[in-house]
Amino acid sequence: MLTTALAVVHVRRKPNKVAPFAMTRAILILLLSTLSAFAGDAAWPGVKFSEIRAYAWPDDKSTEAVILDGMALKEGCINPDGAVLTPEQTTALIAAVTGKHPDYPVAACHIPHNAFVFYDAGKKPVAFVEICFGCSNHRITADGSAENLDLVAIAKIFDAHKLPMGEYRDLVAFKKHFDDLQKMAKEAANDK
Repeated sequence: MLTTALAVVHVRRKPNKVAPFAMTRAILILLLSTLSAFAGDAAWPGVKFSEIRAYAWPDDKSTEAVILDGMALKEGCINPDGAVLTPEQTTALIAAVTGKHPDYPVAACHIPHNAFVFYDAGKKPVAFVEICFGCSNHRITADGSAENLDLVAIAKIFDAHKLPMGEYRDLVAFKKHFDDLQKMAKEAANDK
């Protein structure tokens, strides 16, 4: 009877030794993948970066660009130091600007009020994403970005930092505009 009890204890202990190792390994892989995306090892934007900062400008209908030559910021930025993206926001941003996303109407204009700037370890800008939420348009330095961005995912990042999206003060206001735009486009397509 004692031998049977020892065998049972041994069998029960073996999975307990494996489970912590497997869990530790899974956590380590997750952390490394998150850190590598944050450290700029992602395939897009094709340059090494150490951080991404989100910027917003006041609603001005005459703006043609908020990222100027040399990747300088246009004057008048609401948050001139930028809002540093978390590793999760970095991953979400890269997913939102790459891959396949549903079509949506895009206006012929580009009046941006928001941008993300990617910086290297020396705080030098190396890439950017400039967004016009009103026109659903964008300008990006890096090749390989999606034709259509996931604008709602991008708006969530600005909203998390309490930054407006042009004329839209928050995610709720932008989402209403975006949903209305998609509804009108669908109705127009059904009328043809």
